[in-house]
Amino acid sequence: MAAFNAVPPRHEDTGGARYGFDPMRFGLIGGVILAAAIVCGLVFAWFFCRIEPPTGTCAILTRLDGKDIPANEIIATSPDQKGIQLDPLSEGRYFRNPVYWHWEIVPLVQIQQSEVGVLVRQFGKTAPAGQFIVKNKEPDGTQYRGVIEEPLRPGTYRINPNAYHVEKRPAVKIEPGEVGVVTLRYGRDPAEANTILVKEGERGVQETPLRPGTYYLNPYIYRVDVVGVQSHKTEFEINFLSRDGFRFPVKGAVEWAVEEAKAPEVFVKIGDEEDIVNKVILRSALSMSRIQGSKYSSADVISGTVRKAFQDEFSKHITSESAKKNVLVKAALISEIEPSQKIAEPIREREIAIQTRAKYQSEIERAKSDANVAQQRKMQDQRVRFVTAETTRTNEIQKATKEQQVQVIAAQRDLEVTRKDLETAENQSQAIISTGQGDADVISYTRTAEANALRSIVLPFGSGEAYARYLYLKKIAPNIDSILANSDGPLAEPFRDLSKSPKGGAK
Repeated sequence: MAAFNAVPPRHEDTGGARYGFDPMRFGLIGGVILAAAIVCGLVFAWFFCRIEPPTGTCAILTRLDGKDIPANEIIATSPDQKGIQLDPLSEGRYFRNPVYWHWEIVPLVQIQQSEVGVLVRQFGKTAPAGQFIVKNKEPDGTQYRGVIEEPLRPGTYRINPNAYHVEKRPAVKIEPGEVGVVTLRYGRDPAEANTILVKEGERGVQETPLRPGTYYLNPYIYRVDVVGVQSHKTEFEINFLSRDGFRFPVKGAVEWAVEEAKAPEVFVKIGDEEDIVNKVILRSALSMSRIQGSKYSSADVISGTVRKAFQDEFSKHITSESAKKNVLVKAALISEIEPSQKIAEPIREREIAIQTRAKYQSEIERAKSDANVAQQRKMQDQRVRFVTAETTRTNEIQKATKEQQVQVIAAQRDLEVTRKDLETAENQSQAIISTGQGDADVISYTRTAEANALRSIVLPFGSGEAYARYLYLKKIAPNIDSILANSDGPLAEPFRDLSKSPKGGAK
């Protein structure tokens, strides 16, 4: 065993060459082969297996081996099926073996702001008979071939072009002053048969129009006809025969509009703007002018005496007739009625003569009126002077009368002031007398009350002298500290007198 693992001896005669198994050389060769294999694998993976869709694109994969897809199908719905895969690869970096996979780079679907996209599914089960609009996915997960109900709004979508066909249609844009009349092409049958407008969701023309805005609707389901509801002005030129058989061209204009809520009914019954003009406006104008114009003679028409009556009848008739068809007429005007020159010239000359005579008559009347005005002006001046003099005299009399009244009023005011002063003086003297008498009465009453009070105080003492003695003793009593025991002395005299009662009895 040791001999087998030993390094073979070097033979000098072979020039240094080695024979037998060399582990180092085998390991080196193996490492080189492995590194080359790894490099070749990386090169193969990077250059032949790498899938890197650039921005704005996606990759459609096709599996070259695997399970066969069902008959009549063109899309493999699961990754283990052979064929075109349903879901494309988004932007990024992926690696697939080209032996088993094939791929194609396709651009993403761009739906512009003014567009709407319609998806048509090209794989899946066949839709039931009579159903060409399908949902993106049924509740049970089934996918039918056909036009998908939900449209594509503006944006970028990663869609397999082999599985779906995308139709780009213009979005419905309704400008201000317009409404959209919606016709539902696919839906349930109307509840009421043979009706012009249907309820929401029923197949037919919808009752409610679309307001101004942008709508992204599936054109296979909805058809929108734009109807203008702003005012339109239609100018016309028609002619009629007068009562005596002469033809008169008439020029006029009608301003009209369609009510927004009545737009679907008008569109269904009449049509678009051109139909309204031809079927309602012009027809009403022509019928009315022929009927009304046949009532007047050519002389009446040329003279212009019937222009206002014709205008009023025309406006009334076309307004009422249009209102019956839900078309609102805002104004109807006859701008010109031009007669033939063959009949207009003599009638015009007669009118000129009549007008000239009327002019002369007017001048005569004006002259008479001027004379009357001059005479009236002179009389007016005389009347004004008389009135001025009379006014001056009246003003002087009124002025003197007012001065006299002012002097009399001033004298009366002075007399009244003097009388008031006299009354005031008398009142003041009477007040002084009353005040003096009151003061005297107060003093008398005060002194009498004081005397009565003193009398009521002295009365218990018997006399005023006894009361005086009481006051004297009361005043000096606090200053006497002791009294002599001998009651016969002179100091005891007041006490002896005090001990005697007023009636002479001892207290």
